[in-house]
This record gives sequence, C-alpha cells and structure tokens, in this order.
Amino acid sequence: MRPRLTRYQMIVVATLCAAAVICISLRGAERIWCLAALCSLSGLCVGLGVSFPRWQMFGESICAAAAKRKIVALTFDDGPDARNTPELLALLAGRKIRATFFCVGMRVAQQPELVKRMAAEGHAIENHSFLHSPFTNIFSVRRLRGDLSRAQAEITRAAGRAPEFFRPPVGLTNPRVFRVTGELGLKVAGYTARGLDRRGDAPEEIAGRLLRELQPGAIFLLHDGGVPCKRLLAVVTLLLDKLESEGYQCARLDELIAEQ
Repeated sequence: MRPRLTRYQMIVVATLCAAAVICISLRGAERIWCLAALCSLSGLCVGLGVSFPRWQMFGESICAAAAKRKIVALTFDDGPDARNTPELLALLAGRKIRATFFCVGMRVAQQPELVKRMAAEGHAIENHSFLHSPFTNIFSVRRLRGDLSRAQAEITRAAGRAPEFFRPPVGLTNPRVFRVTGELGLKVAGYTARGLDRRGDAPEEIAGRLLRELQPGAIFLLHDGGVPCKRLLAVVTLLLDKLESEGYQCARLDELIAEQ
C-alpha cells in the first residue's frame, strides 16, 4: 500500500500546482504578487503546523485517545527536578495516581535514583530529548537522532524500560522529528490541553485551562521541572479534586492509548 501523504506534503504539492497555474495564467506584477501571496499563505500554514501538534502537519501526534469511559492522562515535562519531583510523587502516591513523565536525558543522568523511584512507583518515563535545547527543532537528522538515542539510553538505564513516546521540546515538530522517531520506534506525543504553567498565573487559572478541555481520553500537559513547587502541587491538587468530582480516572499515557 502506498503511504498516505502528510498534510505538509499535500500543502507542498498544492502550492507547486497553484504556482504553475499562476505562472501560466498571469504576467508581470500580477504574477509576482500572486506568487508572493501563495508562498505567504503556505508558509503560514506550515508555521502553524510546526507549533500546534493537533494539526498533525508532518505525521501523527498523539493528542488524545478515543476512550469510551472517563479517563485522562496526566503528563509532566522537563524533569526530573530534585526540588519538585519528589513532592509531586508523594502527592500522586497519596491519591493512587500513575502519571507519565517526559524526562530530559541530561537530568536523568544526573539523578538516576530519582528516576528509579518514579518507575518503581508505577509511572511511565518517556523521552523529552537529551539536551532540551531551544534549537531542537532545527537540528539535522543526524544530530536529532543522536540526541534522542542518548536520551533513550539514559532513561532505559535508569528506569529499566525503554521509552515508547517522544514529546518534542516546546512541542514543535517538523518532518525530521517523524523520520527520526520512526527509525527509533518512538511515537510522537502531543497534548489535548496544556496548563501554560511556566507563566506566573494562579493555580486556579492553570488548572482551568486544562479543565476547559476535559473529555474522555484527554492528555494534559504540565511541568515538574523548572516551576515553583508550591504552585505545581496546588495545580495538581485542584486538578485531581475536579477530576474525582466529575468521576474521572487518571492513567499513564500507554494505558490511555490501550483504551482505544
């Protein structure tokens, strides 16, 4: 079976076809202006696709599950963080919640015992790159492959299990991300809603952003790394209280996907 074109590939094909029609049909300044408008529109669509994984621009990003019952996945990025993660683990343990942690390989290498604890308590430890570089989205295929492979190795060593999922730093994607994750056997994870908890907002606002997207199969994104611990615990407590009152259960990402 011939592989289906991605939305990015369809935009490229459509842009080339439209450009050919413009070149055949128009002349002079009119042709130039129409080509410029076409390129701007195509560039805007691709740019938005880079930033919003739910657009599925370059491949399949897992942003929700087709769950038939009230179940969601809590995911935490950028850890492990010695200031936050142990207290978060204690909170989750007290509520009998298993979550998914997208960990930075470099931080895993610095705190393997904390990662071992996370895994022992039933949480899923997944790949969030090794360096968490702000330039990850412009890495070459070779450099991206090396970064993700290094994170895979560190997480596997500490957690005793190889990650199944990769969440790109800052949530940005491109064709190289899907090529490399495909080679490494990783699924790309997006999100249904994110709390934007790196802002200085009140816990109620952060939890509210997530709860506005509450639905069976939702994937919620928060951070256990690089945020104030007190606010993190307050947000998670508010979120868990609301989920419980609405009759929702929490599961790891792999368990959520298995619900489909």
